[in-house]
Amino acid sequence: MLHLVLIFLSLSPKADSLLIKAIKLSYQEEFARSESLLKVVINENDNHPAPYFALVSLYELMWVDSGNDSIIGKLLSYSDSSIIFANEWIKRYPDDAWGYFFLGGTYILRIFYYELKGEILKGLPFVGPALKWLSKSHARDPNIYDVYLGLGVWEYFKGHFPFFTSRKEKGLLMIKKASEKGKYVSLYATFTRAEIFLKERKFDEAISILTPLVDSFPESRTLTWPLLKAYYGKKDYDNAFIIVNKLIDISHDNKFSYFVANYYKTKILIALRKLKGARENCKLALELDVNLNSPNVKSMKEELSKILKELNHKMGSK
Repeated sequence: MLHLVLIFLSLSPKADSLLIKAIKLSYQEEFARSESLLKVVINENDNHPAPYFALVSLYELMWVDSGNDSIIGKLLSYSDSSIIFANEWIKRYPDDAWGYFFLGGTYILRIFYYELKGEILKGLPFVGPALKWLSKSHARDPNIYDVYLGLGVWEYFKGHFPFFTSRKEKGLLMIKKASEKGKYVSLYATFTRAEIFLKERKFDEAISILTPLVDSFPESRTLTWPLLKAYYGKKDYDNAFIIVNKLIDISHDNKFSYFVANYYKTKILIALRKLKGARENCKLALELDVNLNSPNVKSMKEELSKILKELNHKMGSK
């Protein structure tokens, strides 16, 4: 009987399909289409926390992709809404494990937001609630594998402390499980796992994860960027050159991404000892119209200016 009740409470197959489609579109930077689909789901299921959770993830991706802080207001607003609707859902339907997941998952997204901003301390107050609600979701239904993303990240984090190093591997396995079996966070978990390998300088592992993803989503800047950074970190500049040119091709409608891609292309050309091409690309990058308040843009422009001076000194100013 309980099983039948929970089926009735769940999103309709149509709404669930739209939700999953919207998530996939967000990783292809089809942000307007993704947002439109999620608003349709909200209109048909205005009390369900799922589409609000997905919108938080969408706005986080938009913010990172554009480097535009004006999106933060929407991100935080829908994060608050997601928490409110998830709390109300749990009160109404305390046996629905998904309600607990969406509540804990929203807290995890808030933590990730502060981590991306470099304000990790601001995210700490959300760790307790995130773990509490994700654990409750798992206790009610062990087959909701999406919870393993948040719980796995926490285990991985604990693995950095003395006497807990084994937790890192445990956490990575949990994140992998979320990437393989998660319903809503599969792509997010796969992306997170690759980012962890990048930070650990395990570039081959990151490349092995990201290459099939980029093959599946060839127009995705979100997924192509870490692949570039993996090849660049590995000092495989030939492959990095191929990927950076691809990024430039798919970034013409995004000033921030286009500038950063040309910044990397300049450095890759120098590493390949193609100094003439590097100088021309450096000039191009410095002339681009890009918001100086976007992440790292000022420091990148300063570095490019120094690079251009050095190249002019080596090659003779022209």
